[in-house]
Amino acid sequence: MIQIGCTSFKEHTYLTGKKESSLFEYAAYFPLVEMDTSFYAIPKQTYVKEWLKQVPERFQFIMKLPKVFTKHEELTEGGSLKEIAQELLESLKPMIEQGNLFCLLAQFPPYFDCRRENVDYLRILRQLFPQMPIAIELRNNSWYDSAFLAQTRAFMQEQNFSLVIVDEPKKLSTTIPFDTYVTNSSFVFFRFHGRNDIGWNATGPDAKRLRTNYRYSQEELKELQEAVASVKEQSKQVAIIFNNNAGGDAAENALQFKDLLQLDFENLNPSQLGLF
Repeated sequence: MIQIGCTSFKEHTYLTGKKESSLFEYAAYFPLVEMDTSFYAIPKQTYVKEWLKQVPERFQFIMKLPKVFTKHEELTEGGSLKEIAQELLESLKPMIEQGNLFCLLAQFPPYFDCRRENVDYLRILRQLFPQMPIAIELRNNSWYDSAFLAQTRAFMQEQNFSLVIVDEPKKLSTTIPFDTYVTNSSFVFFRFHGRNDIGWNATGPDAKRLRTNYRYSQEELKELQEAVASVKEQSKQVAIIFNNNAGGDAAENALQFKDLLQLDFENLNPSQLGLF
């Protein structure tokens, strides 16, 4: 099964013509969404229940792990990762029990490089969430160095992690290669960030906007289509998230990709606004 979606549900003006769309409106077009709200703070369970009311029965959520789990933030004194993990799982309990959680996403920062300390930490992360489907996105290319790549792949398989297949700018020496090796037969996760070579390493308040400001051409989408086709038989589920929305391109590119793959998403919400 192949599912396509975007990061966030609010900001896709292309779908509804609105500056901010509701989750109900978004779910009229896609069966999958990546939520980054949990990266900044654990959502209240009441919010999770409200999200579930707005989507069809089979709709799937990808939830970003809170930043304390991905080394973006230090653990505060007196707290423990185990306690925070339990708090997160309790918050997401309705989503998990109803089968709407596709996976947890751990997106690590560029300074999380390939060294023993960080390998050991990934083992701890698995112990904190022993039963959860977890996708790992690495943003330091040392993990893909020829000296470590085979070990990186084997480790991800051993820990039952799905190593995210990332599409990033191609002309920079610091970006992650587009590696289609499947480390988890249960699910494969593609994240398409765009190929903005100039804006990728931007800093400052506009960094996020510049980094993902990119529109995939039809030719580039066909390249990505071939990559998806090459792995879809190796895993039970394939998730594809378009994150290139700084310029408002993610939803349109995602729908174009859906057409290229000749997918027909069933059981979506009725569409009252927007394209159809």
